[in-house]
Amino acid sequence: MITDILEMGEQTKLQAQVVVIGSGIAGSEVATYLARHGREVVLLESGRHQFDPSIQALNDVTFLGKRHRELNPNSYYHRYLPPELRGVSRVRQFGGTSNVWTGKWKYLQPSDFEGRPWVANSSWPLSYTDLLEHYRSAAKDYGFGDLEAEAVRPEIAELRAKIAAGGLKMSSFYWEQTPTRTAVRFGEDMRRSPNLHVILGATATELKLDASCQRVNAVVCRSLEGKELIVEGQHIILATGAFESARLLLASNRQLPSGIGNEHDLVGRFYTDHPKHHTGSLRPGHLVREYAHELQYAPKPRFCICFALDDATQQEHELLEHVLYLKPLYTKGIGRLRRRFWNRSACRDGNGIVSAYRVKFVTEQVPHKGSRVKLGSELDALGQHKLEVDWCFTDQDRRSMAKTLELLTQRFAAVGLGTFDFGNDLPSLENMTDAAHQMGTTRMASRPEEGVVDPNCRVFGTENLYVASSAVFPTGPSYSPTFTILALARRLGQHLLEMTSTQQEIDISEKEAESLTLSRSKSHFWRGLMKRVVTQ
Repeated sequence: MITDILEMGEQTKLQAQVVVIGSGIAGSEVATYLARHGREVVLLESGRHQFDPSIQALNDVTFLGKRHRELNPNSYYHRYLPPELRGVSRVRQFGGTSNVWTGKWKYLQPSDFEGRPWVANSSWPLSYTDLLEHYRSAAKDYGFGDLEAEAVRPEIAELRAKIAAGGLKMSSFYWEQTPTRTAVRFGEDMRRSPNLHVILGATATELKLDASCQRVNAVVCRSLEGKELIVEGQHIILATGAFESARLLLASNRQLPSGIGNEHDLVGRFYTDHPKHHTGSLRPGHLVREYAHELQYAPKPRFCICFALDDATQQEHELLEHVLYLKPLYTKGIGRLRRRFWNRSACRDGNGIVSAYRVKFVTEQVPHKGSRVKLGSELDALGQHKLEVDWCFTDQDRRSMAKTLELLTQRFAAVGLGTFDFGNDLPSLENMTDAAHQMGTTRMASRPEEGVVDPNCRVFGTENLYVASSAVFPTGPSYSPTFTILALARRLGQHLLEMTSTQQEIDISEKEAESLTLSRSKSHFWRGLMKRVVTQ
């Protein structure tokens, strides 16, 4: 069932086994999974079916450090979207930010989960194998291509071996023909589900704790029209992304002055994104011409490739993971004549003659406490504190990017991939944009002194509060976090299903025990009564 908060009438309170906040990919995945398995779920979404600028304005933040890209109808980004969504990186609408997502699915690699001695705070308390079954099941259920089979396809294996000899590595991602929009994918199931109640226009403004301050009893929701609703649940899941998950934890400070999960002042810290530069070009070399068909971006769906320095080089020079993507640009009209005049050999793929490749250079960021989001003094339309975002970098970020660019330039030319041309606009942290990949503000760790959530995504210091988003990522070494967000959401859904099954078994046992005690009490009463009657 899907309703608007304004349709709730005089009703001011709801109850469910599980309350999920946010209808993006993580929230919709875990909510529908639990509902299919018989759990009573309420899914709260701040937005509505149609995009509403007044609701979107609740996302406004104050930038203290490097700014993020913002709404711009003429933006280079998201040209396939309506003007009101171009350049927007977080969306308050049914379906969340999946409404503007481009549909690229990529596994993290096994090494991405391992700590690197030269990168502080870089280890995950999970391994690649902990998520592999969830990557695989999601790929099957969502109809993605098999990334593991693609990795060993002969042409890909050949190209990998050739660039490996030059100190480079590559990995593949799957690009959907039509990007997954959760409102489309799950909408009909949500409407028909007897166990799932989706409430639109309901912005979560506070988490209420019990007397012990270890359990979240309820979520307070409000709408711009002034409607308030309290939703009680046994388990609460924040699936609102790195900014809003941190804000809600910090803003829920009536009982705990520093906010929930913030005993060690870590909520909102270690904020990272993927700075990216997209105005460079590559003149294709012989190896690109040989494997041009593997570098196509169309037609979709298809597998695509990205490149990086190999792990040994990163370790030798103590570098971060920086990735290059190559988008083919095709020759038209006079460009063909120039090529013939200069007698240049053509680089041809299945779509035409490639004149050059646009280079997108994407960087990992060192996770450090100084890069953070926090509550500011300015209030939004609901009277909630807006976030202040201090996205900042370290000297290691700058050194790593400069050295990586130098080595990639040398090695691309040496192995025959081609030569770069960045003009007068060499990639730097100053001229790069964010990638709308907010990460790390409720980072995962083994101990509360090192993070905000445990390996099951449960907020330290609570018994029933979880975070399902890239907010839990300790690091973001590999571009495109969505597949890992989905895998973590699936893993969390499985965990909560087991938890609620255990609780149901306990409840049943307790009821059976009460029934048995009552039965024995009644039996004892009747035996006593009969004994008195016989005696009389």
